[in-house]
Amino acid sequence: MPFLTIGDHLFEVGAIHPDRVLFDCLMPTPHGTTYNAYLVVGKEKTALIDTVDPEKAHVLMSNLSDTGITKLDYIICLHTEQDHSGSIEAVLRRFPEAVVVANAKVKEMAMTHLHLPEEKILQIAEGDKLELGGKTLQFHMIPFAHWPDNTMAHLIEDNILFSSDLFGSHYSTPNKAFSTSSSDQVRAAKHYYAEIMMPYRTHVQKYVAKTRQIAPRQIAPSHGPIWFDPEVILSGYERWAGDSVKRLVTIPYISMHDSTRVMVDRLAVKLAEQGLSVVCRNLGESTESLSVETGHFITDLVDAAAVVFASSTVLGGPHPGVAYAALVANAMRPKVKYVGLIGSFGWGTQITNVLQSLTGNIKAERLDPILVKGLPKEEDLKQLDQLAKDLGEKIKALPNLVR
Repeated sequence: MPFLTIGDHLFEVGAIHPDRVLFDCLMPTPHGTTYNAYLVVGKEKTALIDTVDPEKAHVLMSNLSDTGITKLDYIICLHTEQDHSGSIEAVLRRFPEAVVVANAKVKEMAMTHLHLPEEKILQIAEGDKLELGGKTLQFHMIPFAHWPDNTMAHLIEDNILFSSDLFGSHYSTPNKAFSTSSSDQVRAAKHYYAEIMMPYRTHVQKYVAKTRQIAPRQIAPSHGPIWFDPEVILSGYERWAGDSVKRLVTIPYISMHDSTRVMVDRLAVKLAEQGLSVVCRNLGESTESLSVETGHFITDLVDAAAVVFASSTVLGGPHPGVAYAALVANAMRPKVKYVGLIGSFGWGTQITNVLQSLTGNIKAERLDPILVKGLPKEEDLKQLDQLAKDLGEKIKALPNLVR
């Protein structure tokens, strides 16, 4: 994909990866992704902001050649993860005079992960400026968005904020970097927030406020299209990272012999009768369901007031697929207010103890579990009806519910 001119002497020179279906061996990416790298050409100096995943280094090098530059002064590394920094070595081979610009944590990690020599790194801190001649980059530290090293760079004259992973999306389009702020892109950004930023939402709240203070004309993240209307993504992040939830219950489940499915279906109907939105995620429907539906489930947790895990018993514990979803949810530290458990067993079960141990990071009220031996009987279904009634009342009584 050729480079794109996105401003005065400003180019996007990264790569698209439309056929990447999984990121970090965890996150489904149905729209693929992009590795954005930005070239800023000043009157005196030239800077490259980030590189690309090593798999796409040839695209970056081709794009740099096509811009016609013959000299590169700075390689600005906003984040050490290899999809940002993994092609620094290739760029240095082409431009050996270039200096890597990095904060203290990036410097430390680049020396460890990339074996960059210390003498090739120019260290910067909060508020420092890099003068290129008519182009000035000012740096802002945003640790734990989502690594301890993340940095933003503000191109002052053009009022463009290069936000690193913050405000990104795994969303590749044929026109590469240009945003339509479409509903698909916003959904991709929410999915990206869920699996990458949600564990650090208290940090993210501060960085959204910091971005509001900078008031950029455009936000150029490291993944996905540029936000030409920053309000779209800023208001989205304020909702997602805020404390309010929706009248939403998400039910991740696996049913081996239909007993658990009967319970899920009954609970979902009764919750809907309480005026709640309900999403049931069948983690075992197909060979791809575990990764895909777990990804959707994690996105549900951005807004959900409650999660109810539902599982058959396997060797005394939850089905491994449900255990996996619980483990991932635990790592995401969602803002759900209630956690429930329903399920079935043949002769004995330890599901309650195992699920409790897997979800200790979720600071929510625990609902009494409903576990049924064999196929649910009428009295079991009535317990589910009561659970739906009680949970509905709890959720509807929450303050600041969002529709």
